Amino acid sequence: GEMVVTQHPRRQSGFSLLELTVATLIGAILLASLNSLVGVALTSGAQGHRVNELAYQGQFAMDRIAEQVRAAQPQQLTTPTAGTTGTWLAPVMYCRNSTTRQLIETVTTDASCAGTGVIARNVSAFTATVPSMGPLDRHTGIFNLTLDGGAGDTLALTMQLRLGGGTK
Repeated sequence: GEMVVTQHPRRQSGFSLLELTVATLIGAILLASLNSLVGVALTSGAQGHRVNELAYQGQFAMDRIAEQVRAAQPQQLTTPTAGTTGTWLAPVMYCRNSTTRQLIETVTTDASCAGTGVIARNVSAFTATVPSMGPLDRHTGIFNLTLDGGAGDTLALTMQLRLGGGTK
């Protein structure tokens, strides 16, 4: 017997232009989708940071006010000037400066709320009101603080406190 050796055509090594093009296209699609995911993550991270900052500022401001309320002498409260605590916590007063959008800790004689004691920024609303429970409890104040960080991020805080101590 004679042995016949058949030679197979040499197998091509490497990639054809078509394979390379398809692989590049798939890679580009994957990178594009990954890029948009990273963009979404960064955006939501920034929003989370803004909301946390608002919460921190709001809590700080409410804690400052609560401290003053608990230290104040109990008195019959009447509705103060809009956006202020009026004479409730005299000589201290809290007011919203509508121009700077800041909550200011100042004195009751500061009618224009021009003080420099900024305790919160991005304040879109601040009210101090007497509950509508009749003459029963006129020593209690309701404090509402609304912060607006822009881009639709808002935070509203409310507390009801009795002058001279104790929360209700």
